[in-house]
Amino acid sequence: MSTSLLLLLDLALGGACAGAWAGATVLAARTRTRQSTPAAALVGVAMLLVLAQAGVAALLAGQAWGLVQEKLVFAVPLQLAVGIAVAVVTLPVLLGRVRPRPTVVLTALVAASASAVAGVLARVLIGYPLTAVPAIALLLLVAVTTWLTAALLRRDRRQVVGAGALAGLLVVASTGYAWLSDIASPGAIAAHAHAATSPASAEGTVSVADLRTPADAPGRLRHFDLTARQQDITSPGGREFRAQTFGAVGGPELRVEVGELVEVTLLNEDIEDGVTLHWHGYDVPNGEDGVAGATQEAVLPGESFTYRFVADEPGTYWYHTHQSSADGIRRGLFGTLVVLPVGGIEEQVDVTVPLHTFGSTVWLGASDLPEVRRVMAGPSARLRLVNTDQIPHRFLLSGAEYRVAAVDGREIAGGAPVIDRSVRVPAGGRVDLVFTVPETGVVLTTEASSAASLAIAPQDVDPSEIEVVDRGELDLLSYGERGDLQLPASMTDEEIVLDRQPRFLGGLPANAYTVNGAVFPHIENIEVTEGQVVRLTVANRNWETHPMHLHGHHVLVLSRNGVPATGAPLWLDTFDVQPGEVWQVMLVADNPGIWMDHCHNLDHADEGMMMALTYRGVTTPYDHTGISG
Repeated sequence: MSTSLLLLLDLALGGACAGAWAGATVLAARTRTRQSTPAAALVGVAMLLVLAQAGVAALLAGQAWGLVQEKLVFAVPLQLAVGIAVAVVTLPVLLGRVRPRPTVVLTALVAASASAVAGVLARVLIGYPLTAVPAIALLLLVAVTTWLTAALLRRDRRQVVGAGALAGLLVVASTGYAWLSDIASPGAIAAHAHAATSPASAEGTVSVADLRTPADAPGRLRHFDLTARQQDITSPGGREFRAQTFGAVGGPELRVEVGELVEVTLLNEDIEDGVTLHWHGYDVPNGEDGVAGATQEAVLPGESFTYRFVADEPGTYWYHTHQSSADGIRRGLFGTLVVLPVGGIEEQVDVTVPLHTFGSTVWLGASDLPEVRRVMAGPSARLRLVNTDQIPHRFLLSGAEYRVAAVDGREIAGGAPVIDRSVRVPAGGRVDLVFTVPETGVVLTTEASSAASLAIAPQDVDPSEIEVVDRGELDLLSYGERGDLQLPASMTDEEIVLDRQPRFLGGLPANAYTVNGAVFPHIENIEVTEGQVVRLTVANRNWETHPMHLHGHHVLVLSRNGVPATGAPLWLDTFDVQPGEVWQVMLVADNPGIWMDHCHNLDHADEGMMMALTYRGVTTPYDHTGISG
């Protein structure tokens, strides 16, 4: 059974247990706690359900502690302790072996019901990590519920008022505590924000504003100007929409060569919320990362900002705004970056294919309709697939064998040719496919659209005749040759748990996306020292996919769901953590700065799923409270 199904089963067992105790309570009340075999049977069922919860939790514990902590240290022990005590008190009465004691039996059954409900609340409302304060609050709520029940059954008005008032106070205090925690000084970057404002603290620190590429850095200068503006667009399919672009839909493409000094001046013509340029997947110096509020201020209308970095890694990348980015990218503020090795690539045909959804229209490359590029048969070709959407997409190349040449800009060694296999690309991810153009041509399609496609074929070929067959998704974790990869002997372990929970977000209640139970900017950062190696376990308790993107670094995939990666070393900047999955990745802290780490479904990032990887001694002078994904 998958981890996702185990999580669902655990929640169902918790709910069923609460229902069994409640049912026993109702049946006992109807018989006034005289002999009630059905009520006794439900007590037995409830205890069996608690044991089943313990069994499921044990299975989940083998995946990640973050999936089971509140179950093993709170929900199951509480229900076992209370359940056993309640069974000892109630079963002799319900089985008719001792005289009825209505107040005692009903109070005990309500206590068991409250304990089961507390277990469900611990899973759904609090999640991981369950700390002392919420655990105590839940225990007090169980105690007060039990007290209130006893007072009602005894018709003790003073105690009813006291217990009811205390219950209300607990609810109000818990809600107030959560609200105050949300509006308190944020913690994700605050510890690094203004640490160098005094001479005493400034020694040994560096500001992100100083972690930049100097204008006289070595390399042939390649200068580009990008202007962000509002633009009315009509697609090839006739769809009209109001876009925001850097001068063209899906572009312009910046194509440079390793060793060149890239200089890009960004001008904001009329984007009211401001813009930046984030170099997605390119490990630039921190001051060039383009995150408003962390590495620079947003570029407002009429303003400009110049970015510089040395092109030192070949591959396929992209750039996009990191200010109001969920809306900005969706409306078109993105483009592609291709870095060629010295002397170029072996393939004679080289095509970059961004996939992007404008409203309900999917563009594959430069069109929302079938597009054909006429190429003679015989040359080798490279398709650079870029997913600029918020969700993963599957691409299918039909008509020829291909191999995966690179993922997220890093070459894949020893990949065998495959045919009729689709490739899943996370939101923000890139995959390069290489193949030889056959006489019959090839066609690239995606599950995102039945209309948009890209064919590469000789002049006399009708692309509609190419057979499209999908024989299943290619698993990149087992693709290619592992080689002599050697892992460091010592690594620091960190864990992040992804979830969706009721939280306050910006002082308002929301069903937020959380990391370790908190929302940005209150998520505790991962703090590292330059040179440190971190083994990061990422567990998804949520029912949605989270493409996790770490700025300024690539991570090496070690395992997924406990199964080690066996293919070519897979260095990713964006990896899809699907529902119930547990990924273990390794990162090397080799790029000092303050780096965002967030879900690249940017709506999720805006709703809380964003944190920071911070280097000791690095500070920022910018206001981080307005950072968006």
